[in-house]
Amino acid sequence: MTQLGTPDHEISRPGYCRWDLRWEAAWTDMLPDAGRHAYGYFDRTLCGIERPDMTGSQFGMWGGRFEDECPDCTAAALAIDARWPEERRRDGFRVDVPAAPRPRPEDAPGYVRPPDELGRPDIRLPPAPAGRGTRVLTARPAAHAHPGEAFRRIGEGPEALRLPAFWAGHGIGPYRPYDSQGRTFAWFQAYPLETIPPLDEDSFVGDFAWFGEPGDPLDHRTAVTDGITADLARDGLSLPADFLALITRAHLHRCLDREGGGAWTDVSGPLPSPVAPDDRMVLFFRDQQSCIMWYLYLHHGGQSAVVCSDRDLTEEPGLRYGPDGEIVLPRRPEIFWTAPSVEVFAYRFLTEARLLSAIGGKQRAGELDPELLAYLAHYVPGSRAEELRP
Repeated sequence: MTQLGTPDHEISRPGYCRWDLRWEAAWTDMLPDAGRHAYGYFDRTLCGIERPDMTGSQFGMWGGRFEDECPDCTAAALAIDARWPEERRRDGFRVDVPAAPRPRPEDAPGYVRPPDELGRPDIRLPPAPAGRGTRVLTARPAAHAHPGEAFRRIGEGPEALRLPAFWAGHGIGPYRPYDSQGRTFAWFQAYPLETIPPLDEDSFVGDFAWFGEPGDPLDHRTAVTDGITADLARDGLSLPADFLALITRAHLHRCLDREGGGAWTDVSGPLPSPVAPDDRMVLFFRDQQSCIMWYLYLHHGGQSAVVCSDRDLTEEPGLRYGPDGEIVLPRRPEIFWTAPSVEVFAYRFLTEARLLSAIGGKQRAGELDPELLAYLAHYVPGSRAEELRP
C-alpha cells in the first residue's frame, strides 16, 4: 500500500504486518456473520462478498482468533502474505520517498493573513445574511433555562427518570478547547449544558429540513429498524420518526460517520435500561474505540431522548479480579442525558464537526454557512450575536 500526505510530505510504503494483524473485520448490517470475514477494499471482503455499506470494523482486527472465520478469506490473506519477500519482513522495514512539498498560500511573497481567518484569537464575525434565520438562539429562553442544573428528566410526573446531563463533544479549536477540565471520553469531553449554544428545540420536528433532502428509505436499513420496531411494540413502545429517518434514509444514513472523526453508526437493540427496568434503549452511534456510545432512550411513558455512556450495554461485562484474586463486580453503568431528540443531537454533532473542519482548513469566517456562523458566535466575545437572531 502506498500512502500519500504524511506530515513530512513523504510517499510511504508501510512495513510488513502479519496476516492475522493486517485485516480489519468486515462490518455491515447486511450480513449476519460479517465479522467472520476480512474486509478488503471497495465494499468487499477478501473472499469477494460485496455490499454497498460494507466497511472495516472501527475496532477489532480479523484473523486466527475464531474457529468459524471464513476459510476463503483466510486463504486469500495467506496468499497475499506469501507475496512479501523475506528480506522485507524484518521489524522496522519501511520505504519512505520524499515528495515535493505542497505550496502554501502563507509562504507566497506579500501574503497577508486574513483578519477573519478562523482560529485567530481576535477574530471578528460578520453579521448573518439578511433574512437567513438559524436554529441557534442568541440567548437561552426562560422556558428552557436551567442555570447551573446538571440534570434533565425523561418522562413526566413521579415516574420521570432524572439523569445527570452534559453535552459530550470534541473541542472546537481555541473557541471551546479540549482542556480535560470536565469528564473526558477519549477525544470527547463533557461540557455543561449551560455553556453550549442554545437551540430552538421547537423547530426540530423530525424531518431534518435543515439537512436537505433526506432521500428514500434503504431496504437494508429498514430491515434493521423493522426488527427493533417489532420488539419494542411488545412493550408498547415505538421508534420516533427522526430516529427512523437518520438510520434508514439514503442521504442521512451514515451522515454522522462522514464527519464524526472516527465515530460510527452501529444500531443494536432494544436493550433493557440498567436504571429503569420498564424502559428500553437502542444503541445507534459509538466512538471508534467504544470509549463513549450514544443511545436512544425510550421511557415507558412514551417520551424519548438521547443519552450517552462509556459502557457498551450490548455486551455483558467480563469477570474482573482484584489484587488478591477476588472477583470484582462490574460497576453499575452510568447514563447521561445529552440531547432531547435524535434530530437535535445530529444537528449539534454535525455543526460542531463542520466547524472543526473549517477551523482546521483555515477557512474565513465570512465564508461560513449562517448556521455555523451563529453557532460559533456563542463562543466569540463581542461578536454581533444580536444580528444572528432567527
